[in-house]
This record gives sequence, structure tokens and C-alpha cells, in this order.
Amino acid sequence: MEKRVTPNLSGSCPAREVKCMAVKKASNNRGSRQAAHGGRVYETARRWGIAPEEVIDFSANINPLGPPPGVLAALENCLAPVNLRTYPDSHAFISALVDKHGVAPDEIIVSPGSAALIFAVLRAVLPATALVMEPGFDEYFRACAVVEAEALRPRLTEKNGFEPDFAALAHIIEARQCDLLILNSPHNPTGRLYAREDLLALIDLAEANDIVVLLDEAFIDYAPQASLLPVAATKSRFVVLRSLTKFYAIPGLRVGYAVCAAGMAAAIRAQFDAWTVSTIALEAGRAALAEEEYERETRRINAQTREEFAAALREIGLSVFPSDANFLLVRLSRGSGAELAQWLESSRILIRRCDSFSGLGDAYIRIAVRSSEDNLRLVSLVETWLRRSE
Repeated sequence: MEKRVTPNLSGSCPAREVKCMAVKKASNNRGSRQAAHGGRVYETARRWGIAPEEVIDFSANINPLGPPPGVLAALENCLAPVNLRTYPDSHAFISALVDKHGVAPDEIIVSPGSAALIFAVLRAVLPATALVMEPGFDEYFRACAVVEAEALRPRLTEKNGFEPDFAALAHIIEARQCDLLILNSPHNPTGRLYAREDLLALIDLAEANDIVVLLDEAFIDYAPQASLLPVAATKSRFVVLRSLTKFYAIPGLRVGYAVCAAGMAAAIRAQFDAWTVSTIALEAGRAALAEEEYERETRRINAQTREEFAAALREIGLSVFPSDANFLLVRLSRGSGAELAQWLESSRILIRRCDSFSGLGDAYIRIAVRSSEDNLRLVSLVETWLRRSE
């Protein structure tokens, strides 16, 4: 194992290093623009005049198996009065993370979901310029706007299989044209998993040039062999984000975490208020981490169902891009995502249009991998819609 490092993020900071003295000047205002996300089930149910459970949600990438049994049991136990009248304590959850990942407690930051960590990292680092691939998760760009960071946006293209130009990224880093690099693997919305060796080479280069790297591994549980979390604390400026809500089907309980060197972790942790994660979320997260059989079964079912779903969509003439996550990026052969989404409303089906992703447009949709029954129903409906639009 590589030697862990603890960056000095206190005291005076050179201009090219983490701007710790200016942290308190960062704005907490996220702006008035509403983020574009999937999973707006309650909002959609109100608009359609139905119960939320009647919405068939392909727009959010949530494990169709539902929460693990251990998580449900933990939630029931949390309802004991002592848990409700006592302030949250993250010790047990952090201990579970230490056991699972082999990291030290001071190298872990607990947060109310991984999206909150994106903003916390940006406020801790305060980059003048951030390098962010597009299309990409909307919160990256919103976080850049919050700290008034210029976002350089290299384009991921269908022609190149949505693979980053790692040589071009390396050139930008070597020229020190950015202070922060944000990466996401498996990538949202494409599902593309980047080669571990390509990411490591880029991270090492960024480390040598005093550039912070934020790697979002929100969907890495579907490809755990590719995770770079084990090396996160061995670098001084490398932060790995993880989410529990999608893989373990608990998005209503906001809990996530990050791993990095202890000094960087302290700077990020300082951006959060006290008690940001509830006892219920912490206990659910702790229980989820112990569900190894559930994890294996989820990966097995998702891999099989995803490929069957992709094949069925290709059979009706759609372009489906390779994915290592629990969702598929699809390009329609005709019509638009907006038209299809509206047509599917009568079947109470919600999909994720991609016109809000810069670099894609309304010919693309992103759809979650659900049960085989739900997936085949959607394929049948889309085929009917395509014939109607001929």
C-alpha cells in the first residue's frame, strides 16, 4: 500500500495550492435556476393526478430490487424514542466505512448525499478554473457557478464513444490551465466506465502539478473493480465521492461520503454544518454497507437485465450506447425526447430527456434499468410510438 499523505491546508497557501484562507468567502447561494434531474416522482404524480406509487420511473437510476432487508430492519429500529430524541452521531457509520474500505476515520467525510459533497469540495478548494466534461451531471456546473469558477468544458462526443481525450486533458493539466479537474466514472449520462490506468495517469499528473481531482463514483458499485477509492488517501489532492442512495435504493434518505487525505478531508468537512445527516440515514447507510449478498445479486441481475434491455431497444431501431451502470443512454431514430416523454404520460411512465445535458440534445434519452417486465413494456410502447411517428 502506498504511503498516505496529509496535505497542509492551514496557514499560508501558495497561489497554486488549495486556497484555504478564502473558504469563508465562498457563496452559499446556489442560484435561482432549478437543477435538471430525474426522479421527480412526487412532482409528476401531482401533475398527473395520481398516487406517487403509480408512476413508473425510468428517469432516476434507482436499484429496482428496493432497499436491502437489513436497511429496512435498521430503519424500524431507528424509531425507538432514544434515537429520535438524541442528536445524530456518525461514529458507527464511519467505523463501518473504515472496515469496508480499509481507510482511516479522518480520511472520511460524511454528507447528506454525494451532491452536497460536490459543493463542499468546491467551497473548500475555491478554484479559479475547473475542468469539467460535458455532457455531465448538472450539479458540477452549478457548484462552479456558486464559487464563481470558470468551467472549461471539453466535449464528449458520440463519434468517440463518449470517451475523454485523455491526451488533451493531460495537456491542459501540464499547462496548469485549471485548478480543479472533475471526473465521473461510470459517467452520467452515458454510462461509460473509464479505464483505471487512464484515470490514474491523469490523477498522478494532476498531483504533480498541484491540481485537485474530484472523482465522482456514484455508480461504481456496479463495477467495483474499477474504483480508485483505495488510492484516494495516498494523494494530497484527490477526492473520491461515493453515493449510497442509488445502489441501495434509498434516495429518500440522503447519505453519502468522500475519501481523501486527512488534511483535505478536514477542509471539506469544515464546509458542513453540524448534524447534516440524520440518525435514520446514518443507520440505514451502516446497514447497507454490510449487505454483501445484496450487492452481488444486484450486480448480477443488473448486468443481465441491462444487456437484454439494450438488445431489445436496438431491435426496434434505437442506438443504445454501452453502459457499465444501471441506466442506458439512447438516441432516438426519429422524433424527440420531449415528444416521447409526453406520449408516455398516458402510460404513467417517466423518462429522462437529455436536452438539458449540454452536448446531447433532445434526440437522446436516458432510461434506468428496471425489472425485465417494466423494461419490455417500455420497449413495446416506444416501438408503438415510433410507428405512429413514421
